[in-house]
Amino acid sequence: MRVLMISFLSVCLCAAGVAQSPVISNKHFSIGSYGRVGIARGENFLYPRSLNLNGMGSIGGRMEESDYFELATALHFAPANSSNDSTSINIQSRLALYTTQGQIIGNVTSNSFGGITAALPELFAEARNIMGSPWSVWIGARFYRGDDIHIIDHFYFDDHSSQGFGIEYKNTTFSVMYPAAVDTASSLPPYFYNNIVNGTPVLGLRNRSVYILEHTIPSQSGYLKLMAEYHRLANGTSGDTLASYNYPADDGYVLGAKYQANIFKAMKGSFFDASVRYGTGIANGGDGGGSRTFLTYGGPDLATQKFTNAWSIALTASAVWNINGNYSVQAYSIFTKSRGASDSLNTTPDYGDRILFNRKTDFAVGARSTWYIKNWLHLLHELNFASRRDGTQDPAQMIKFSIAPTVVPNGKRDVWSRPHFRLVYSVARYNAFAADNLYSPYLAQSGSKRWGHYFGVKTEWWLW
Repeated sequence: MRVLMISFLSVCLCAAGVAQSPVISNKHFSIGSYGRVGIARGENFLYPRSLNLNGMGSIGGRMEESDYFELATALHFAPANSSNDSTSINIQSRLALYTTQGQIIGNVTSNSFGGITAALPELFAEARNIMGSPWSVWIGARFYRGDDIHIIDHFYFDDHSSQGFGIEYKNTTFSVMYPAAVDTASSLPPYFYNNIVNGTPVLGLRNRSVYILEHTIPSQSGYLKLMAEYHRLANGTSGDTLASYNYPADDGYVLGAKYQANIFKAMKGSFFDASVRYGTGIANGGDGGGSRTFLTYGGPDLATQKFTNAWSIALTASAVWNINGNYSVQAYSIFTKSRGASDSLNTTPDYGDRILFNRKTDFAVGARSTWYIKNWLHLLHELNFASRRDGTQDPAQMIKFSIAPTVVPNGKRDVWSRPHFRLVYSVARYNAFAADNLYSPYLAQSGSKRWGHYFGVKTEWWLW
């Protein structure tokens, strides 16, 4: 009996050993991060607000941006013939933490005032140059976008970040994105309808599909990128849908071109780029400091329940000029004009009878200069002008100057060198319309005034 018991226990222990989770010994792993944190003094010691104009996000300067943290991880798979195969296989995820109300670090939790928002903007798998060929594929959700104008945190021209898949052959890419959401409070075209299943109304998705074709023509000095998009919003008029949500199908188109050239080759890293993009129908998006065409702007034509006559044009230019070993300049200009599908040039109702502007014009121009006083001490100084006109009202305008003595401990004379440890002071001058109508998060907090001030101690880093 004792022999049987010992044998039984041995079998159980062996089975338990076999059932154990595998011990992780994988070394094909990498980690990266982007973040910014700091402290600042706001009006009346409240949490500080941006000096920029309403509806423009960080366009006009990003020195007052609030805390934000990203942690990205990636798994790397080796091809079978890793010694002579150029295949690159990666699975990447990214966690983002932020809040629009206050702090996200220190003595705060997700239940604190304002809360902490956690997002997973990236989770995708990609295989590049499969078996040494010019073919690449990816599937998932990702930051699917090109260059940004860093000093205003603006990803212009080709920001398609959402969920989908893509195929690439040499310099040509085709992708399909599905930026659908259940959001009955949105002023965008209805992404939802009440689908009646067995007599019970159920909130269902009305998916938008975005088909994107991009082709890049390289040259010795840079490249030319051509882009076309087609947007389709599904039909919501099926017979099993409540009448109040019977929206017809809708669509939109985008065409654009971007040119980038390396300049002043004696000093590496200098370049100039310019882009133009035109979108129609439900593809006329790009507001709030962003440029995503699927975030439709303005109100619908309530007679047809479509955005057929909506349009938007966006023009950008930016440059980085490394003048010499002691001085660099980053500069930009942006012009965006958009109109919704309603006949109104001012305000109009959306599908939920909420009033919103149906026309807007954004213009901004600015430059940040970096003086390399020492390898480890840089002086950032920045000047921005921004103008926003909503509807037929007068334009709100702001001119802002920022100065930021910055410690760069890695001692590199480069505008992209990080981490930064900055002492920041910004001062803004508003026109009468902006001041009187509180056309800035700062003015909404402090009340009507012509001058705005911001003092802060900030850090920014990235490691990829």
